[in-house]
Amino acid sequence: MSDHLQDDNIERVFAAFDLDGNGEISWDDFEAKARGVGREFGLEVGSPEVQGLVEAYQELWDYIRGADVDVDDVVTKAEFQEARGAGRLSTSELLEKWLVVSDRVFDVADRDGDGYLDGNEFAGLYRGAGITDPQVAEIAFAAMDVDTDGRIDRAELLANVQGVFTATDESMKGARMLSGG
Repeated sequence: MSDHLQDDNIERVFAAFDLDGNGEISWDDFEAKARGVGREFGLEVGSPEVQGLVEAYQELWDYIRGADVDVDDVVTKAEFQEARGAGRLSTSELLEKWLVVSDRVFDVADRDGDGYLDGNEFAGLYRGAGITDPQVAEIAFAAMDVDTDGRIDRAELLANVQGVFTATDESMKGARMLSGG
């Protein structure tokens, strides 16, 4: 059993929020993701779906902000890593909050309300979140769509999000959700 894959995946979660690649994340990054996902699906900032997503991202940010040692409302990659190493940011708590975000993201992306995301909807949520390499979304979608019916449901998405934080082997659910490879 390897924690290395979990650590790599959690680092990818940090990188997914660090939109400009400067090694720092702030509330602005989280808010931009929420608004970007809403915009990708044609929703106004004040819509209930986008507001629910903003609230979920706010809870996640409030937790991660606990790593902000110098209290400048910015969490650097070093602060994030140090807080994880010291146990101030737990994998289980990050997962719990990330699952809430993912549930709300599903609500935003499932515009036809059929309970499924097809490849285009899934790619849209990645684009809206600022992950612009289409290969990352394609690889993640293919890994989630184990029955190859061209769609994933909420349970499949959430199981794979959980795997980002818990997978110990590349073949496990979620292990490649953010890797693009």
